[in-house]
Amino acid sequence: MNKTNVINKIDKNYIKEIFEQVSNEIIMPLYGQLRDGQISSKSRCDDYVTEADQKTEAFLKPKLLKLINGSNFIGEEEFYLGNNKKFNSFSGLTWTCDPIDGTFNYVNSLDKFCIMVSLCREKIPIACWLYFPCYKIFVFSESMKSVIFLDENNKVKVYRDKEIIKFDVQKGSVTIIESFFRDYQPKKDKYGYLSAKNLRCAGYEIVCLVCGKIDYLHHTYITPWDHSPVYILAKSSGCRVQLNPKENNFKFDFKGQLLCATSDLVYTKLKKEIF
Repeated sequence: MNKTNVINKIDKNYIKEIFEQVSNEIIMPLYGQLRDGQISSKSRCDDYVTEADQKTEAFLKPKLLKLINGSNFIGEEEFYLGNNKKFNSFSGLTWTCDPIDGTFNYVNSLDKFCIMVSLCREKIPIACWLYFPCYKIFVFSESMKSVIFLDENNKVKVYRDKEIIKFDVQKGSVTIIESFFRDYQPKKDKYGYLSAKNLRCAGYEIVCLVCGKIDYLHHTYITPWDHSPVYILAKSSGCRVQLNPKENNFKFDFKGQLLCATSDLVYTKLKKEIF
């Protein structure tokens, strides 16, 4: 089965519905209501995992696996616990899942967090789906040619044409984009470019890049659940993507640095500075 056939078999409306369901039943009821016993730390004292993360992943896993018979699943919380060792070696299709990307923000009642899921073929990401519970916005890419922003009233396709960002309104208006960034103010860094290094949510950061709110992102700690979606959204929106050490394609087990830039000009300057 080729990549197009795999993606066409997946019902994005079903994924949107299960994201909304888990958000309504688990994520948002615990938002701002977590007790000390429902929060623990991983490698750092501010690297949190919560009851909401664990329950969300447990909710999503069987629902995603049933979409593609015999597929694999890598979830951040199971991986942390060492429970991601059972793999179907005969399947080249793997789901990655970050049940709550931006858990630090979630714990501190900040609104920049999301569900992030991708589908990989032979470890290479081919599609991804994000949901931002506080904004009720669904973001996805299934074509590697554009990124779609969707809510109840609006649908906007975002892409680049000769490095110019285009917002193709397919339903409603661009208010969906405007509302998403209403309270976000990027700042220039030491290179003179707009960045979002302190957001603590890779999903929101890559959406900022997709929509031209920042000039680049540069990550040195790479994980399957965060960076498979980041890679897809950067590529799909027409951004420049570079891996160090250089590889032809990003794979979910890549260990190195990832640079995504909004233009060749930004990429060329930053490559000299950081690689």
